[in-house]
Amino acid sequence: MHSKKHSILKRWHSLTARPQKLQQKWQGKFWQAQSKGVVNVECRNCRSFDANHKQCSIGFGTPLRKCVVSSIEAHFNDCKNREVLEIGFGRFMLARNLIRKSGGRWTGIEPQVNPNNIPVLGKGGHGDAANIPFPDQTFDMAFGIQSIEHWAQKVGGRTPSAYKTCFAEISRVLKPGGTIYFDAPIYFHGHAMFVAGKLQDIRKCFDDSIWQDVRIEKWRENFAPLEQYPPSDTVVNGDWPIELDDNELQELLEKREDLSVYMIAITATKR
Repeated sequence: MHSKKHSILKRWHSLTARPQKLQQKWQGKFWQAQSKGVVNVECRNCRSFDANHKQCSIGFGTPLRKCVVSSIEAHFNDCKNREVLEIGFGRFMLARNLIRKSGGRWTGIEPQVNPNNIPVLGKGGHGDAANIPFPDQTFDMAFGIQSIEHWAQKVGGRTPSAYKTCFAEISRVLKPGGTIYFDAPIYFHGHAMFVAGKLQDIRKCFDDSIWQDVRIEKWRENFAPLEQYPPSDTVVNGDWPIELDDNELQELLEKREDLSVYMIAITATKR
């Protein structure tokens, strides 16, 4: 899945994606309500599903990456006149390109960047979710692509950041009415609550006195008629024993054969 061909297709998709076309693709309701604040995006009903060939029309990446691409298409195709902050920007540029093409201004922070590289509006630089180097009420939106699950992670000798601290800092730099978007894998890697799929614990990270309209979209939990995407040996034998306590680990290992990695996309609005 990580072949040169897939890398080229990923870059090409990012470069050629057109906001207006994606607005048409994702207009209207593309999910099914499950419970209060939780919705499902089933593969068979996803706008990226090719019913004729019974496959995802996103032609590159793992099943998880296809969901990431589809969710970005759905959420970032209209950012006109918005100041948008990406937390942990990495190399994947689809959201960045869509923000700019649709009339917004992208700014990014990344902990792996040289600390002397201080970000300015419209460019990327050093920073992280717990330390955002911008004044209060600077942004209309803050988001992260496959980054939130790592903030409090212990793997690799990390110094975990508390989610309460991170979301207080994000709230500080958002304008009233500003929005957030974060996507993350479930049953894969990252902090224990993402590995174990504890959506209630994830929801508790969003203080109702600060955030409203909190919603969790579950992409690919219902993957039929597409293939199951089981957790890899790399994360099961590497991340899981470090992130999970013994009881959590044993519980997941016992049902591993039935697990399929899926993605959540979390959205909310600052009060």
